[in-house]
Amino acid sequence: MRKILFFLSSLILFTLLSAGCIDQKCEHLYIISTNDIHSTIDAFPRLATLVAEYEAKGEVLLVDAGDRVSGNAYVDDAIEPGIPIIDLMNTIGYDVATLGNHEFDKGHTTIDRTIEVAEFPIVCANVKGLNGATTPLRYTIIESCGIEIGLVGVVDTDSEGMLPLGNKSSYTNYEISSDIDTAYAVCSEIASECDFVVLLSHMGLDVDRQLAERNPACEWIVGGHSHSLVNEELNGVHISQNNKNIRYVTVADITILNGKIESITYEQLSLSDIAPNASMEEQVAEIKLRDPELNAVVGTTTEAIDRQGVINFTLESLATYPYDNGFVPEVVFYHVGGIRIDSLPKGEVKRVDILNNDPFVSSITLAEMTTEQMRRFILDKYNSGTAEKADKESHYIYFASNIPYTIILGQEPLEAPDATDIRLELEEGRTYRVALCNYITNNYIDLSTLASPVINTDITVREAMLRHIGSFNDEGYTPDTTIRQFEVKATNN
Repeated sequence: MRKILFFLSSLILFTLLSAGCIDQKCEHLYIISTNDIHSTIDAFPRLATLVAEYEAKGEVLLVDAGDRVSGNAYVDDAIEPGIPIIDLMNTIGYDVATLGNHEFDKGHTTIDRTIEVAEFPIVCANVKGLNGATTPLRYTIIESCGIEIGLVGVVDTDSEGMLPLGNKSSYTNYEISSDIDTAYAVCSEIASECDFVVLLSHMGLDVDRQLAERNPACEWIVGGHSHSLVNEELNGVHISQNNKNIRYVTVADITILNGKIESITYEQLSLSDIAPNASMEEQVAEIKLRDPELNAVVGTTTEAIDRQGVINFTLESLATYPYDNGFVPEVVFYHVGGIRIDSLPKGEVKRVDILNNDPFVSSITLAEMTTEQMRRFILDKYNSGTAEKADKESHYIYFASNIPYTIILGQEPLEAPDATDIRLELEEGRTYRVALCNYITNNYIDLSTLASPVINTDITVREAMLRHIGSFNDEGYTPDTTIRQFEVKATNN
């Protein structure tokens, strides 16, 4: 009889252990989220320390909400673009990630290779590959601590034509469906199979909040895309987003008792004071040494350059390039979203510093435009988007120029009123020679309205910037920090 009882007791114990219900380590499951890493490899040693601290306390899942690339030439200009960041994510032990719009910047072959190399699933429910491009998984379900965690991914479709933000040509090998509708549908589809559903959303905070108001079948929206810093509850759904560059993470602490979720708390943490992991520092240093050309000195500066100085340096680079046929620009435009660094150091400037300012490898377009045509594309972009579908790059100064101009705002009692006019310091009725990056001509100008076709040069913005910084030789480049664009409210006079 004692043998029978012992056998039954052992069977029960084995069953409980298999389910993870009495494993003390599984009293807590920690889900750590990142977003908009943008190739910030220097943040990984601190993240590694944080992850190790939580692994000492319980089970850990590490998840990412997209835009792992476009921000650092050590990653973006690697022999295999994007792979160094995947190598770091593999080392640190990511469990799942979704696609951001910048994952598409270098085309489907780079995404395909990323999916192949990643030792974790990449999920994106609203993306379907065409013409041989890989279709990501729509979702994955991970069992941990005896509970089922469902993880769905979506990328934004907040641009015209139901596409993620970026150059339209980046998406020619994909069929992309509505971000918010797909998120709602797929979360509902898997909810019955899961104890806890997480949406890895690269839709932006405004759209995340719209989804939460629809009462989706997910408990947590891990957000990205708008670079917001938020950790809030809305309509019973938790929403978090951690700015960018792994400056912050959000940690969900799921308390589990007898195979059931007892409670969930969310904490947003800064990584600024966390000591870096030495082994991960060595891996980051090795990545930086893979291509000696990136560390070559290409010029010098007489003083440190701030964000406005970087913007003006970029404009100067387009304005001074020796174009064919004697084309000398009178006006230059650049979109501030394409200015990807906030400073340049005093003294030696490396090739990697310049390349980091344009991870998208934009090219230069030359055009002839009237003052009214320039006014129109600035005004249209400023006022773009609707209350239902906000354009996150509207209602602020989006186009930098070497020509001063003022955006005249309406009198509506709104936090961000529409613009009513653009006052450019140019002659009315005149046609000007204009240099722009191709992102502006491809996305924001109605080329059919121009008197002559634009000239799409093969000159990259990078090439122009490298030439400009090198042209100052030993005397070094001195920055221009003049602000030339302003917003003012119209008067009643």
